[in-house]
Amino acid sequence: MKSIFKYSCLVLAVMLTATTVSFAQTAKTKKLLMIGVDGIISNAIEYAATPGIDRLIADASYSMNGYSGIPAYSSTGWATLLTGVSADKHGVSVNKSYSGNRFTQYPSVVSRIKTAAPSLVVASVVRTSEINTLLNQSADQKFQYNTDEEVYKKSAELLKDPNMAAVFVQLSSPSDIGQSQGFQLRKASYVLAIQKVDEYVAGLHASIQSRATYANEDWSIFFVSTHGGTESGQPQSTSPEEVNVPIILSGSEMDNKELIGMALAPREGADNILTLNKASSGDRTYVRVPIKGTALQGMSKFTIETWVKAGPNDSDPSIIGDKNWDSGGLPGYTICRSGSTWKINIANQKSERYDIGSTKALEDGNWHHLAVTFDKTRSCKIYQDGVVVAESVLTYKEADNMASPYDYLCLGQDGTQVYSGGEPNWAGSFNEVRIWTDVLSTETIQKYMFLRNIESSNHPNKAALNLYLKMDDLRGTIVKDYSGKNNNGELVGIASERHPYYPIGLTDVSVNILNHMGIRADGSWGLEGTVLKSNVPFRLFKVNN
Repeated sequence: MKSIFKYSCLVLAVMLTATTVSFAQTAKTKKLLMIGVDGIISNAIEYAATPGIDRLIADASYSMNGYSGIPAYSSTGWATLLTGVSADKHGVSVNKSYSGNRFTQYPSVVSRIKTAAPSLVVASVVRTSEINTLLNQSADQKFQYNTDEEVYKKSAELLKDPNMAAVFVQLSSPSDIGQSQGFQLRKASYVLAIQKVDEYVAGLHASIQSRATYANEDWSIFFVSTHGGTESGQPQSTSPEEVNVPIILSGSEMDNKELIGMALAPREGADNILTLNKASSGDRTYVRVPIKGTALQGMSKFTIETWVKAGPNDSDPSIIGDKNWDSGGLPGYTICRSGSTWKINIANQKSERYDIGSTKALEDGNWHHLAVTFDKTRSCKIYQDGVVVAESVLTYKEADNMASPYDYLCLGQDGTQVYSGGEPNWAGSFNEVRIWTDVLSTETIQKYMFLRNIESSNHPNKAALNLYLKMDDLRGTIVKDYSGKNNNGELVGIASERHPYYPIGLTDVSVNILNHMGIRADGSWGLEGTVLKSNVPFRLFKVNN
């Protein structure tokens, strides 16, 4: 009996202790510091000496390859960061301008906070005045300065205010240096600008920890770059160097981990990819799109675009094609593996064939943008990563029939769906597959190759878009076509995976701010972000119902 009584007391003590800890956690007051920096490229923090930022990373969910959005401008980045939606919704797509904004429909997270909890004191300290006048106008205290040093000093002062609930900070010196000298780690001035930002981060962190009420507060510190930059310093708005940015969400509610796309589960509405593997059983895995009776069958003009990341392959499997690839003289086309690179084979019904190949490596473990433009009476060009790598003049006649006799175009297989070369199927990942019944110019391919949501963009050839597979589908066998032509694909086979292409983006920031502040996002707001917390509650015992 004594042992039973002793055990019961121990359990009761543990439960009371757990309850006390739980109450102590929930009693802490939620606070936020949001630091947005213009112009930090994705590998800068790993290269520069940044002990202040490293300290945030130690208690953060983060990625050095987050998605800033397109176009990658400061104005667009701040609009995306604060509204939680991308440019096709918030409307800001002009460099150094907030013209065309739809902030009435998609207001800033600051407005969301003040509407839900008017008593919370919010401050906004910026370099760009429009952030305060158009986005953060609901903040209780607003300040605009010409230098990062002034922004830092005012922000540090505000963080000492015991009533302050959230401070939004804009720093811009890395962008200032990058635009004048290039966003290059070889440039000492650019690296020093980043290291100066790190000093500000450490100083603001110290200001928080010096608060008399700090022990009873639960702070999250979010640190993000609104855009990267090119080596020349000239904005292109869509290049990987501009689009890939560090995003660091630090706080007690966040998982302490680096976010890597291939290690994460896919999420609805995100920029996901579809990976086709080779099944150990030998079963084929591929996507087939019905083309019989559509504009996709026997095209006289076309542009095919896709992002791919090749897996382990051999022989010459079809990456995309509608023909029987057992012979290059059979009608139709295939984009296929060719050694460690790729080519397109195309032929008419008279077996007049062309084989046009790239000389650049495809199987190097990296993502590549492939594009082919074809005008049967003129020429065929192939592009890799926006650059023409091969071109051939064509001698087909207007009356020549280019149609394959098969009813499907396939990804990872040819039109027969049973090609054995490199069997059972091409292995690799797809994203953003687009087929246009028109010849896109080099300038158009380069300008829009990184853009998502083409169907709602200002793409000049949008009327000719006849297949657009975003690969964002999370479950089932339907691969949705977003071209508006209803050419949905079907996923066949068992050896497939779906993952985020970008593990985190600027659209994720606002929803995590709201979550930290205890404000539930309403579905009608149309926010595009995802809450990153584990959502696993503290629980001592499992409760059985």
